[in-house]
Amino acid sequence: MMQLLTYTSELSLTLMTVTVKKLKIKMNCISGVIVALCFVLQCSTGVPIDKGKYITKEGVADKIIELSQEIEALRKRVVNLEVNMAAEIKVDLTVPDANIQSNHYRRKRASRRRRRPEVAFQATLTKPSATFKILDAINFNNVVTNIGNAYNEQTGIFTAPTSGTYMFNTNIVAGVGHYVEASIKVNDRVIVSAISDHRVSDDKNSLAVWDQGNASSIIRLKKGDKVVVSIQWPQKNIVIHGMGKSSFSGYLLRAYNLMV
Repeated sequence: MMQLLTYTSELSLTLMTVTVKKLKIKMNCISGVIVALCFVLQCSTGVPIDKGKYITKEGVADKIIELSQEIEALRKRVVNLEVNMAAEIKVDLTVPDANIQSNHYRRKRASRRRRRPEVAFQATLTKPSATFKILDAINFNNVVTNIGNAYNEQTGIFTAPTSGTYMFNTNIVAGVGHYVEASIKVNDRVIVSAISDHRVSDDKNSLAVWDQGNASSIIRLKKGDKVVVSIQWPQKNIVIHGMGKSSFSGYLLRAYNLMV
């Protein structure tokens, strides 16, 4: 409906513009005729017309008056059309813009209602050391950020609140004398793994080296999918060093299927 009104308004303006131009051309032509007739008035003879007929000086004067009146009438029409055009332009500029602005705000409000909340979290292991066995989920207990409350520090599980593409990262540091392989898993499926080796050699030199393993993954998830960092190896109790050096984080890059 708005497009139809805008089209009608533009068409009306175009027609009025063309009419004004035609009237001004006609006024210029009549003005030229008047100038010519005024010049003829200075001649002693009449103005020749068809088949030898002449317009006398009196006839020329009458014609000038008639044309002058016609010009005045045309001038008034032009003025009225220009006033109407100005009013039409004002309506065209104000009313549709107001409607467009109103529609924009309505769409913006609707978009905000449909918009998914921001999803991001980061959690660290604050204990000096924590012991786990194979396939255990690492429950990073210190929640730094949990926008959307999708991460559970008690279980160490992140549950996707909406379908979309996510970015995850984990840092793992094995305790002294231990080797650990930890994986980012989605619904118990291994995606990527991080390895940290802090085993002690015979010369004890490795005690001075803190080997931090890191793994990152960009994953497309469905709403309700579960992501966790768990121990994949070795098959015995292992110790992970905490104190903020081991962590798990993730955030939503882009949501899909807003109705889900």
